[in-house]
Amino acid sequence: MVKLLEQVQTRRYGEWVSPLAPASLAEGTRKIEKICLDGDAIFWVESRPDEAGRSAIMRWTSAGGVEDATSRWFSARTTVNSYGGGALGVKEGVLAFTQYQAEAFPKTRDQRVHICTDGKLPKPITPSVAATYADFELDPAHGVVYAVMEETNVITNGQPTQSLVALDLAGERPPRIIAEGGDFYASPRLSPDGTQLCWMTWNYPSMSWEGTQLWIAQIDPSGAPRDPRMIAGAPAENIDQLSNPVLAELMRFSDEAIVNPVWSPDGQLYVISDRVKIDGDHWANICKVEGDTLEAVTRETAEFAAPAWRLGGASFGFASPDRIIACVTRNGAWSLVSVDVASGAVSEIETKFSSIQHLNVASGYAVFLAGSFTNPSAIYRMDLATNEIELIRSTAPPIKDEVRACIAEPQLITFPSGPDGEAQAHAFYYAPKNPNFKAPEGEKPPLMILIHGGPTAPASAGLDMTIPFFTSRGFAVVDVNYRGSTGFGRNFRRAMYGAWGQVDVEDCVGAVKALVQSGHVDPYRVVSRGGSSGGYTTLALATFTDQLGAAASYYGISNLEMIAKVTDKLEARYAELLLGPYPIASKLFRARSPLFHVGQIDCPIILFQGTEDPVVPPQQAHVLIDELNARKMPHAFEFYEGEGHGFGRASSIVDSVEKELSFYGMFLGFVPAEPLSAPQIHNHEADANI
Repeated sequence: MVKLLEQVQTRRYGEWVSPLAPASLAEGTRKIEKICLDGDAIFWVESRPDEAGRSAIMRWTSAGGVEDATSRWFSARTTVNSYGGGALGVKEGVLAFTQYQAEAFPKTRDQRVHICTDGKLPKPITPSVAATYADFELDPAHGVVYAVMEETNVITNGQPTQSLVALDLAGERPPRIIAEGGDFYASPRLSPDGTQLCWMTWNYPSMSWEGTQLWIAQIDPSGAPRDPRMIAGAPAENIDQLSNPVLAELMRFSDEAIVNPVWSPDGQLYVISDRVKIDGDHWANICKVEGDTLEAVTRETAEFAAPAWRLGGASFGFASPDRIIACVTRNGAWSLVSVDVASGAVSEIETKFSSIQHLNVASGYAVFLAGSFTNPSAIYRMDLATNEIELIRSTAPPIKDEVRACIAEPQLITFPSGPDGEAQAHAFYYAPKNPNFKAPEGEKPPLMILIHGGPTAPASAGLDMTIPFFTSRGFAVVDVNYRGSTGFGRNFRRAMYGAWGQVDVEDCVGAVKALVQSGHVDPYRVVSRGGSSGGYTTLALATFTDQLGAAASYYGISNLEMIAKVTDKLEARYAELLLGPYPIASKLFRARSPLFHVGQIDCPIILFQGTEDPVVPPQQAHVLIDELNARKMPHAFEFYEGEGHGFGRASSIVDSVEKELSFYGMFLGFVPAEPLSAPQIHNHEADANI
């Protein structure tokens, strides 16, 4: 354990002794994937790295506290859309969840829906076939569970077929399809009186945050929907002829981003929609269904929802028929607000949080996952009468004093970008911090560019312990909200479409330039770190700029043509939206692919890849490794057996960050203070290890 020293030591940046050991990034950590309320009880799914990534169902009650709701043989995880989400539903003491059991069912991962009541052994209610389910809405009165079903062996538009189904709660009848024909379905939600069901749908090339539709149907006595009709998500009236043709195709289906339908206690339906136009831009605000259209409730230059990469999200709910509790993001950070339904007035609820997710609201209280830049996320329960907050479950062990001394809030920076400097982007800047150490006079710290995935997503507004892991060792970190990131309006989000590999790269370069010009960092010791699409942008920076001294790509994309041909269902046409129609735009795909320009790479690269990644298949790493070897260029790589898109096992998390830090030390010219697992460096000093 590292303690505060009586005298500050002088050591080079990168060589500071940190109290944050690599193992601490995984020990005792949990990832919260879903929260449900049922009376006084709170249920959630938590993924545990120290249990090989098992997704445990947990329960909290005021009388019993926190406990496992099922035994350790059950794991609530769905593979719908590959990204999953929404693997749990609860109502009136009945739990419905999708069982994930890769070892016993290596082909299907099981994926049957199981029902659990009164602590009894869960039992399956769906057949053992190649289908998976998510986003549950239980209707005990009709004996059904509404859900999204994805059939992996039934192909539509080259991808597994989705439909909306009603499952027999008793498990005696097969799934009954109640809506089909769309490429995607989400958010089946039943009205309080059980007479209406709403849902979301969208078709390629739309995404869950771009070009969606809201539908409503009446429910008959058998639980079957009748007379379905579209409420919102009409095509665009005018389409700019200069638009990316794939975006234009999307807009001809729906020119609206609709998400998170919620029924009020008095039976009115509300959603988040970006149809709200303010000062020439569109912002995702709360809207109310009036007849067959939507009317804005709030009109804020802010966003009330994050992009729905995973099913089952929630960002607002009703404390009463006239009061909404919501989370909203401004300038990259989240806050909790109260909304007067009649006037649309928004008032801030003062909290310590900058990151809020999975917001569920009941009469008298709200439950949510929240954290800040200096505190890990946790599940909290807020009394809405007093705003008093109770901690239910943390995602990490308590932070020790010596670690907390190395954690600081970032500085929000906005900087010019693009060839002419007329564009703008944003970032969180974290300076090196360790009270036990200082650098030699005149030395400036190395800079890590942290690039979020998506790319349609935001930089994290919560505590990511990998950031103080590096800043406590002497790195500066800049977490970039490049053009295409969410939370800054529709225009900023859509600036990425057709320009992937261009605007994100320009904005990362702009962030480096701003920090170099302000004297904060060493321009000759810049590295980049990113996962998924962030891994792609990292590889693009290494290939198409001269900014980097080293690069670390986690399950990143090297060949954009490959991702246009082989990827998961959700993103089957996402690359086309980000670049252009394939194969018509194949030259652009190749021009922006690092794989086809390996000769331009001028820094060492380390690649980390899971062997079972359905989103960015391992072949993306293999082909790049082959090219780097063929050209005798220095690189390293690690493949992790059984890992998917994002590492869930503690051993993978720890090993990868140790080897990443070792890699930087070798090529930036510093010696890390602790012994680390070292990667094998190929094509460098006779393949010597660090």
